[in-house]
Amino acid sequence: MRHAPDRWGQVCPGTVRQPGELRRKRRVPCPVRSTFGPHPWSAYRSTPVVPAFREGGVVVHPGEKVGKYRLTNGPVEGGRGAVWFAVDTELARSVVLKRARLENSGPGAFEELLAEARALAKFSHPHVVTLYDAVRTGRDKRATFWLVMEHVRGGSLDAPVKLAPQHAAAIGAQIADALAALHAKGLVHCDVKPGNIVLTEEHVAKLADFGAAHRVDSSATITPNGPLSLTPAYAAPEAFHGAPERASDVFSLGVTLYVLTTGTPPLRGPGHVVRQEAISPHIGPLSALVTAMTHTDPRARPTAAAAHQALADLAGLAGGARDLATLPLGMITKLLPDPPGGPTLPSPPRLLPPAVLRRNPLLAFGALGVAALAVAVPLLLLSLSDGDGAEAQAAPSPSSPSATDPAFLGEPRTADPCALLDGRGFDAYEATELDRHQGNFNRCDVLLLEGNDDVVDVRVELDADELPEGEKSRTTGRVTVVEPAVERDRCERALAVTGARDSSLRITVAAREPDQVRQHLCDTAEIATRYAVKVLNDGEVPRRDGVFAANSLAHQDACTLLDVAALAKVPGVDAGDPDAGFGHWACQWKSTTADIEVDLQFDQGRAPSGKDTERTKVGDRSAVVLPDYDGAGSCRIEVVHRAYMGPDRMEGTERVALTAKGDGLKGSVPCALAKDLARSVVASLPPA
Repeated sequence: MRHAPDRWGQVCPGTVRQPGELRRKRRVPCPVRSTFGPHPWSAYRSTPVVPAFREGGVVVHPGEKVGKYRLTNGPVEGGRGAVWFAVDTELARSVVLKRARLENSGPGAFEELLAEARALAKFSHPHVVTLYDAVRTGRDKRATFWLVMEHVRGGSLDAPVKLAPQHAAAIGAQIADALAALHAKGLVHCDVKPGNIVLTEEHVAKLADFGAAHRVDSSATITPNGPLSLTPAYAAPEAFHGAPERASDVFSLGVTLYVLTTGTPPLRGPGHVVRQEAISPHIGPLSALVTAMTHTDPRARPTAAAAHQALADLAGLAGGARDLATLPLGMITKLLPDPPGGPTLPSPPRLLPPAVLRRNPLLAFGALGVAALAVAVPLLLLSLSDGDGAEAQAAPSPSSPSATDPAFLGEPRTADPCALLDGRGFDAYEATELDRHQGNFNRCDVLLLEGNDDVVDVRVELDADELPEGEKSRTTGRVTVVEPAVERDRCERALAVTGARDSSLRITVAAREPDQVRQHLCDTAEIATRYAVKVLNDGEVPRRDGVFAANSLAHQDACTLLDVAALAKVPGVDAGDPDAGFGHWACQWKSTTADIEVDLQFDQGRAPSGKDTERTKVGDRSAVVLPDYDGAGSCRIEVVHRAYMGPDRMEGTERVALTAKGDGLKGSVPCALAKDLARSVVASLPPA
């Protein structure tokens, strides 16, 4: 989906842009500096895997023993600790070791961890990843604590593949069985989702990552619950209020089944409730059960045991359990390759912790290491294109899972657009500067500077659309590049990976000061394109360097902020058929009976200002109104959600930007409609 271009703001280098402010010359000189040194840009690369690794002040080498476990490969960074492949020298089996990062290394810390490990190790279930052991090496400040877990080789279900309903039911029945056993022990998992479900090579589903687990019975473990962590797209409404219960896991499993069959989470309304009227018919025989499992009232949902029985019946009647075993794992999971016994693994993309940092020692281990590995290691053996991109290479063999893997972006909300943009190489300009806080969360900019002016903006945006048509196209390795028609003040390139569905990225080079442009805009675009192609040919897009704030709009689904009642005010709009943008950070509704469109997207930086803006209030939120923002018959209103302190201690805001436009809207009608819809948006937003 495409949105109107930003208007350029006037600010000094290092500050946050003001997309809505008209450009004017600066009245005071601004410092000229380049932020592109080793320290900021090294953060955007994958963490290198080296022969030696420092753990808790101790250098760890492949081949060393941790207790009876010999490290064979690693580390892979995952969550709160590094993960290693290892071999149990006594039992001759492959395991996964993860360092448990405790708050202190005192003598009582390991005893507490060991008690937690024993409690979970006693819990044995065929559909739960097994914790085998807890090991301590060293003493005092040199002490290192390790958790030993089952090595699940089949990969996770965090892959954008739509399963048949009977296949999803077969997987869901196994996970519901695990949840029923957990609930009987007083444990709520709190983070059931496809990425936390792994498959063995025999297609047995197992629940992983207990890092968010919550105790509802005081006898379950000996340590107090930590701050609640959840994944917003899968969490039950009551979990957002810090009150998860057993039925919360059933809700999350219902959402998981929906995602496994449709590819996207169900639409939600105010209070994070699932909009039952918008449940897709594509889930077929799962419809009635998923509707019950995602009921707003936890008491109205079936228990995990009841869900298990219903799903088993659906899978059995449709042959799902039998048919699931015939599907190649590479079609339905992100594969975890076997670790070689000698050299270390190629460098994997760096992982992020969940949306909220976890501090619960139960669980800062769980099975996170296994799930992290299953998600983190795809696409490691792809060839790079040559440095200047002049020659195209042969695509990988179609038999390789990486050749057609549609998941090159990985989890959309953790993919780092800045990892696809390098500030070096733009030698025609005096300096370059990174700007992470301009536009939506799927975007990253590099500003090309001349003296006090940012002359050109080089922008990367991750996109939920397929490649557009263009005048020219070319393929380098597994990356196709399309060149749309050149405009006077901008040049674009659209990129996508072979086999990727409904996902691409766009590089836009735009002139801010046309009279100071030092290089043809398309030559500048080619510099950025060559770097992005090289990164994409290297594997999955690297992960963001940090998590979003807990109250950030980045955790929200833009399509859920306007419900059926609100959109009923726009003639001809089907509220159940939105066009979701990348990461669900934007949403668009079009009328089928009139030329009217409603766009909703998130924005960050400084709020627009200037003579063309009208300051107002929507509910208790500050807002600005921009009449004719996207041409005559349009109106944009930006509602402030929260303020934050950005780089260089510059204040910025996160905003919901809503635009109403269409040839059928005249005079004051667009702004009246936009304000009316914005009131519904504010009612759906969580507290700032």
